[in-house]
Amino acid sequence: MGNSRFFFSMRWKLAILFGGVFLALHSVFSYVSYLNAIDEFAIARKNIKNSHINIAKTLTEDSFLVLEQFAELLAMVREFSSYEKNPQHHIPALDENWSQWQLSWGMENVTFFNHEAVPLKSWGSQLLTSAAKVKQVVQNETPEHQIFCSDNCYQQTIIPVNGKSKITGAFSIIRSFADVIIKYKRATSSDIGVLVANTAADSARGAMWKHHWSYKLWGMTLPEKNVPVFEYISRNYTLAELWAHSKTIEMAGSVFEVRVFPVQQYTGFSPPFFLMVDDITSDVENLDKNLKHVWLYGVVSLSGSLLLLLLVLHLSLRRVTMLSQALPLLSQNQYDRFRKELTSQKNFTMGYDELDRLTHTALNLTDQLEQLEHQVRNHTFMLMEKSQDLASERDFIRQLVEVAPIIIITQKLNGIILTINQAGVDTFEADSCSIVGKVFDVFLPDSDREHLKKLNQLRDGKSTEQFQINGTLITESGKQRDTSWLHSLLKSNSHSEETVILTLGMDMSMSKIAEEKIFRMSAYDYLTGLGNRRKFHEEFTLQLALAKRHGYQVALFYLGLDRSRFINYESDYEAGDNLQVQVADVLKETIRSTDLLYRVGKDEFTLVIPHAEEPGVNSMAEKIKDMLTVRNFSFAGKACQISTRIGIAIFPGHGLTIDELMANADMTMHQAME
Repeated sequence: MGNSRFFFSMRWKLAILFGGVFLALHSVFSYVSYLNAIDEFAIARKNIKNSHINIAKTLTEDSFLVLEQFAELLAMVREFSSYEKNPQHHIPALDENWSQWQLSWGMENVTFFNHEAVPLKSWGSQLLTSAAKVKQVVQNETPEHQIFCSDNCYQQTIIPVNGKSKITGAFSIIRSFADVIIKYKRATSSDIGVLVANTAADSARGAMWKHHWSYKLWGMTLPEKNVPVFEYISRNYTLAELWAHSKTIEMAGSVFEVRVFPVQQYTGFSPPFFLMVDDITSDVENLDKNLKHVWLYGVVSLSGSLLLLLLVLHLSLRRVTMLSQALPLLSQNQYDRFRKELTSQKNFTMGYDELDRLTHTALNLTDQLEQLEHQVRNHTFMLMEKSQDLASERDFIRQLVEVAPIIIITQKLNGIILTINQAGVDTFEADSCSIVGKVFDVFLPDSDREHLKKLNQLRDGKSTEQFQINGTLITESGKQRDTSWLHSLLKSNSHSEETVILTLGMDMSMSKIAEEKIFRMSAYDYLTGLGNRRKFHEEFTLQLALAKRHGYQVALFYLGLDRSRFINYESDYEAGDNLQVQVADVLKETIRSTDLLYRVGKDEFTLVIPHAEEPGVNSMAEKIKDMLTVRNFSFAGKACQISTRIGIAIFPGHGLTIDELMANADMTMHQAME
């Protein structure tokens, strides 16, 4: 009975003691939770604000990067290298593609300046560009970025254009800054505008405005909502205050967070500025609601804890009848129900005995089992996430192979094609179904014996290293493409998987065509299609060697046009070029098929006549003179007659070398002119 009275009284003492402790802890924890909620809200808003600032800066820098990349692309256009000498020169790369580039790149203006910062050509809207900026770029040979505003705000990038050995000019690329504002709105769902310094016209209208700053607002995507905010902060805050810290204001039942920061980092405290307006009304309401819930749940939890404490103390000794029924619940992972069974027993004993110790041990075991289950579940989720990541990486690699601009093929050791990417399908000019399953060798010509030999050595294991070889590809349509091949073995770590050959191919046809075009440009006149001075020296040297070996004469005609320079001065160079083409056509009609005609200067041609005899030489000179005199040439819609002076030198009588023959022909040409 004494133990019963002691135990009974102690239970209530513990209830009062624990109740007081719970009340104190609840008060402290509730206040700490309140402070933590306020701090977390402030930190969250700071992080969001910094994130939005970084997004705005990143979008601005990315936009400048796009402009710089576009300008570097334009700088690669070859027509600009000769544009300064001939401003009327047509630039197909921009003239033909400007509309498309303007739409896809969002450009407002492209202007090409010479090395003295004088604009030579402009595309798009006419926008002013500072000549000092252009000169600075040309002198420093470094790109320049800037943002300028008038009625609208624009981004401008100026980059130097490199010639063969010096800076030949600069490009100015301008696009609207509105794209950055729109992308920011899409990325953050917040609003942002640009503060622009007032112009003289704006200052004249300043009396009509409701704000007091010397800046006007541009580009705000929700003006009807946020312009009043701008007017309010301009009346109550200075720009320096908003520059240092963001401000939270309340207007018309809404809460806004406002911040001002520079559009470009290196400009310092100078316009233009970003004005960031973020409506945080819902966030503030959620914070207030959460704080109320914290206090409400705290009171409820305190009341529940006190009641539960009383109930636990009242039923703390009730363990016997339901302990055997509760233990099997652990094997079924029903931990909450097990706890409930142990704490809901109505019978009780006085004092602490073995059953209480067993109950306590069982509860500890329950917690440990539950933690282990949570760990297993977490590990399972991690494995699932890793599997998804591996699947994503596999899909990315497959997509990367599909869009690669080179041929990618996997083939068995017997040559059967297993896979081929889209670039390979396009190059083979067939669908993948008709390629996969065929032997790779059927797409190679029989002449590629060295290629087939090395490939068979790789297949047979005689060569374990990869090899690269230039060969030919035969497409489904029968076309032959010059292709550079790279073959290598892909050995699997698993013995159950078969070794395959990875084949990479690159179409070299276009590069060969380009090489042939460059070779022709170096040997032939671009205007008339005749051989140039270099071609003349090569072939005339060969003719002199043959004439010396076989003992025959070679005549050299040196022709100079008397009217063409006058036409160039009187009209323009385009008319002179057209005249050169017409003269070349007449000369082609006059000479024999065995004669060799060249254009060696602006108004000068040379004619090489193998096996020449004096009567035939004189006859050919008279024929050329008569044909050029009789023929009526036209340029710029006008008729013109052309005369020529002809100097003649004959090998070997007038010289044995090219220089001697050219000097004698030039002398006789001047004598003919006199």
